[in-house]
Amino acid sequence: MTRRLAVGVTGHRLNQLPEPDRPRLERALARAMDRIEAAAMAAARREAVRMTMISALAEGTDRFAAHAALARDWRLVAPLPFRKGRYLKDFETPESKAEFRTLLAQSTPVEPEGRGSYLAVGMMILERADVLIALWNGAPPKGTGGTADVSARALQMGKPVLWISVEARRPPRLIAPMRAARKGSWRANFHRSLAAAFRTGAQPEAMRLAA
Repeated sequence: MTRRLAVGVTGHRLNQLPEPDRPRLERALARAMDRIEAAAMAAARREAVRMTMISALAEGTDRFAAHAALARDWRLVAPLPFRKGRYLKDFETPESKAEFRTLLAQSTPVEPEGRGSYLAVGMMILERADVLIALWNGAPPKGTGGTADVSARALQMGKPVLWISVEARRPPRLIAPMRAARKGSWRANFHRSLAAAFRTGAQPEAMRLAA
């Protein structure tokens, strides 16, 4: 039997990630993905595990995760907030547009029905993800669909959140969901392995739903 585990990602775009810090954050995200995969394998015991990354392919965090997933032979699923042509307008440079097209060609795209939004894509990610990685600066939400807002929704839905802080001095912190997985289930075993792999902490006050 093959177990399947999906990792969602939410986080800041390049304009909120200082350029000197980006290589460090890419490495931190990749290391976190390795530890999540190891936790899944420990929970599965002798069963195989197929990993999936769910990323909206925006500049910054989403693309860091997408590149790391492809390098690890994970399946890449790309829920898009808008139709492809509309979404391309969010990326200013030809290089960014080309990178998006390249990643999209290596992914399974999921486009919204009718009118899209960043909250809609966040919910598409959470519907499919077993755990959410949040590359977050610790600031409260500025609106629905942002990193803090989506992370809070994940916890409400019973999904653990791994917070990777933008600040160098803070190690990744695992935040447990508001309700536990059914005892003895594959999900409960995974959550236990995940808690053993990372430092755990309480939900930060700023990680909340947008007003």
